[in-house]
Amino acid sequence: MLNEGIGFQMGNLGREWLPKVTGTGKAVYENALAVKTGPEETTWVTLSVWEDSRDESTALAEAIAKATDKGSRIAVRGKFTSRQYKNKDGETVTGWDCNVWDLFKIVRAPKQDDWQGKTAIVDGKPIDKDEDWF
Repeated sequence: MLNEGIGFQMGNLGREWLPKVTGTGKAVYENALAVKTGPEETTWVTLSVWEDSRDESTALAEAIAKATDKGSRIAVRGKFTSRQYKNKDGETVTGWDCNVWDLFKIVRAPKQDDWQGKTAIVDGKPIDKDEDWF
């Protein structure tokens, strides 16, 4: 279950990062996070990484976009908000948004049968222990 306010959420990215510029000239990178909220239920959260308000830098957003892509397993910390809208069937549904403050890429240890000299699984692929994967 998702809650409004400041929090953490973990899931998989649903697409590549999309850089945008608002009507007021602010830069933002957007993506969608698939969050498993039940055995057969997924909730989608729209992620926004804004330019730095101190110097209008997009360095954080660009680094995140370079380090993650569609399917990446991540955890985000930020401010979560909900909104109501009507879907294509005319039903009122809840949409979720998150202004991202921090993003963590999840690295999983390999399954026992995948071990074979590997040290981690990154984006579903075994990585050699000597390979630079960060």
